[in-house]
Amino acid sequence: MQIRNVLFVLGFLATCIALCLILPIGISLLYQEYDIALKLALCLGIAIASGVVCSYIFRPSEKVQLKLTTREGVAVVGLFWFFATFISALPYYFITDVSFASAIFEAASGLSTTGASVYSDIESLPYGLLFWRSLTQWMGGLGIIVFSLALLPFLGAGGMQLYRAEASGVTKNKIAPRMVDTARSLWGIYIVLTLLLWLLLTLQGMTSFDAINHAFTTLATGGFSTKNTSLAGFSPLIQWTIILFMFLAGINFSLHFLFLHQGPKAYTQNEECIYYTLFICTGIFAIATYLYFDSTQAQSLIGETAVPYSIERALRDASMQVVSLITTTGFATADYLYWPLITQGILLLYLVTGACAGSTAGGIKMMRIVLSFKLIGNEINRLSHPHVVERIKMNGTSINSDVLKGVSTFVILYFFSNILGTLTLLACDYDLVTSITAVLTCISNVGPGFGNVGPAFNFGFMNDFALSVLSVLMIFGRLELLTILLLLTPKFWRI
Repeated sequence: MQIRNVLFVLGFLATCIALCLILPIGISLLYQEYDIALKLALCLGIAIASGVVCSYIFRPSEKVQLKLTTREGVAVVGLFWFFATFISALPYYFITDVSFASAIFEAASGLSTTGASVYSDIESLPYGLLFWRSLTQWMGGLGIIVFSLALLPFLGAGGMQLYRAEASGVTKNKIAPRMVDTARSLWGIYIVLTLLLWLLLTLQGMTSFDAINHAFTTLATGGFSTKNTSLAGFSPLIQWTIILFMFLAGINFSLHFLFLHQGPKAYTQNEECIYYTLFICTGIFAIATYLYFDSTQAQSLIGETAVPYSIERALRDASMQVVSLITTTGFATADYLYWPLITQGILLLYLVTGACAGSTAGGIKMMRIVLSFKLIGNEINRLSHPHVVERIKMNGTSINSDVLKGVSTFVILYFFSNILGTLTLLACDYDLVTSITAVLTCISNVGPGFGNVGPAFNFGFMNDFALSVLSVLMIFGRLELLTILLLLTPKFWRI
């Protein structure tokens, strides 16, 4: 492994993310927050200096063409997410009165699109910082590395290594011959959907500032809001619009690209997309039916008088919570901790599942869930008919054994990591429900959980050690577990 190549690319990418601080500085100046603009400028200076120095010291020779190996790509991605988290934490630390561990937690939550927060009064934060929170989620949504590949053609030689190390899902196929073209295509779709949502939200009554922030965090399936009550204070039309775009963000972005060339069959002929849609519809129907016929009182986050659910309200609240949790966005319109226990159990299932591979969502992913059930069915058939050889297929294509081993490894590692994380929080003296769901929601990059980390609460009550552990778990989950484990293996770093 060429460590110089890794450090050079790290420095260059750090400079790129640092330059993104120019946007919140502009927002601060627009809203006359001059002191905030100065502090953001200080963060910009520190970040750029770090990146420039690193890339200059370890720059490759002019005669050597930069080309990253697979190991170097994994190293760049894993280390850069920690480096980017540090850079993103600087504004929180310099502008607000929080510990550095809390600032790291907020930054990790943003970049990993988790949406968990340590702030209890979001609306008191400066406009520039609110915009930075949303912007980090938008950048982290489709991946900082993929974003960089779209803009930095010189990384094309090692681009696929970076993409494979970061892109989520079981398969990581290119949709264009060159990696740079793939990245640009994905980000083109991402930007168009973001702008479309921003326009719709503005036309539906949101302020332009709220609209762009919520467009950022919806398409990134991040969940950061500019309001203390998340989406509860906005109109039903706005809520339905965001539900639709969360659903779209949970679909493999490659399918959106194929839709432009093949039409609706790009979705209707994809097994994962079909199961994803049916699973969502089932959950919405089950919860909405229970809320309506059980005479459950509508518990809004804005503290309105509790009233029995109407059909529309039951469908809307059920849709918001189901789609928000399965896409790991984390928006909320109701405090589901007041709902019947059976509905909370259903929501917990959606929190763990996750949306489609190749989307901006976290979680286990629907692809792995489907393959796991097919693997179980195949094993049952094998025990019943020992001499029958049956291949597991997805979308009509046989899945090779390496992919199936990867799925099994991920699922086992996912639950094992949750157990270790839960034991760590229990050692910090937090209750069982809070500990379990805090770890689940961070590894799955969801945001709200149950207990003291429910939709009406935040993570600000936790100590610095617990926040640090959860910060690592968020990045751990965002990079699909194995990337970080590789970095911790001494053999990986041997030349």
